Amino acid sequence: MAHIFTYGSLMFEEVWKRIVLGNYSHAPARLEGYARRCVKDEAYPVVFEADESVNGVLYYDVEPYDIASLDAFEGEYYERKTVLLHNCIDAEVYVLKEKYFDIVEDKFWSEEAFATEGIKRFCETYKGFMPLSS
Repeated sequence: MAHIFTYGSLMFEEVWKRIVLGNYSHAPARLEGYARRCVKDEAYPVVFEADESVNGVLYYDVEPYDIASLDAFEGEYYERKTVLLHNCIDAEVYVLKEKYFDIVEDKFWSEEAFATEGIKRFCETYKGFMPLSS
């Protein structure tokens, strides 16, 4: 099991529940030393190392079968890295691989805009995704 730090679409229960099977406790968290930016022509963001911080949601003790589903959902653009959050908790986070930096838009991602506009488009795009069974 591992703690998973989320910073974009997965912070929203409507998206998270499409990917994982388990029920996990969660809390707000902050990741230092990373920046969050929009992806060109997409509703979701990416993070990469930078001299900034990112607010998100930390899910506790996520089961390996759900981590496998998250890995499949995140795909080839990301690597799952272990990081130390601001409250000294080790967590896994999906970080954009350097070779894909060309998809990054120099624009801050807005949680509020995603909640009011982007989530609908995002869920329509990913409506066929089902979690991997254990």
